[in-house]
Amino acid sequence: MRLTINEEDVAFSLEHERTLGEVVQGVQAWLGTAGFVITALEADGQELLPAADTPGPWADKEVGAVGALAVRAAHTGDIRIAHWRAAEQWLSMLCEALADAPPAGGPDPLEDLLEDLPRTADGFGVNPFTPPGSDALARFRARFEGTSAPQVRAWSPDRRQEASDLARHLLEMVRRRRNEAEHPREALARGASQLQASMGELKEVSVLLQTGRDRPAMESIIRFADAAQAVMDLLPFLPPDLERSRLLAELTPVLKELVGAFDSKDSVLIGDLLEYEVAPRLEKLAPLLGRTG
Repeated sequence: MRLTINEEDVAFSLEHERTLGEVVQGVQAWLGTAGFVITALEADGQELLPAADTPGPWADKEVGAVGALAVRAAHTGDIRIAHWRAAEQWLSMLCEALADAPPAGGPDPLEDLLEDLPRTADGFGVNPFTPPGSDALARFRARFEGTSAPQVRAWSPDRRQEASDLARHLLEMVRRRRNEAEHPREALARGASQLQASMGELKEVSVLLQTGRDRPAMESIIRFADAAQAVMDLLPFLPPDLERSRLLAELTPVLKELVGAFDSKDSVLIGDLLEYEVAPRLEKLAPLLGRTG
């Protein structure tokens, strides 16, 4: 069987795969290690539906009965960037429609945008661009969902301005997120710098807690967690680095345990986590943050 991925021939050998579904699963797993997902499949020129993650009757077809398998794949980072570009365009159109007066004698572009809002906002959640803890999207949906163009046009100037500010705020966030994704090396350098700075603050957290200064201690932990999250958010847009990904993945549950220890004001556990769990991983991670290709 001939295998092509994005129209390029790929050399492979069957191991225990007997059906087309098993071959596709193997290809899917292999592509996943490099951050790719299957977007389309064809066997001997016939499109296979449904998608690879929910195989249809074709999955049971014997491998020997298939002459050629054509796979289309896209990088998860590219998919997310494309989605953010679409979100940016939609929010830009909404901001323009809110700023402009309704057209005389013609359809109001605001009406179509508002009708599309539930589906579009759901899409924002699939590929989020707001920072953790932000309620901007929830406030945006609460303001606009269920409204019509005539209702929005009838809002008071203050209410309309508030809604417009919310839309512009989301637009700025998606532009920033898309720009970071399109220039991951520059964004990673900034994230690494912020992470390095926050690491120094963590050494003082246990002392701050022991002396009753909970607020600055928690602020230090939050700054560190935000910096670590910013770095992890860039991984889908960087060339694969298994060691870097592994260390960052290991760091996530440790950070959650650290926040839990702070909530219970367990200064001993906080000190132990910082010294024996966080610090060793950060020492190994630091040189990998500059390795972007």
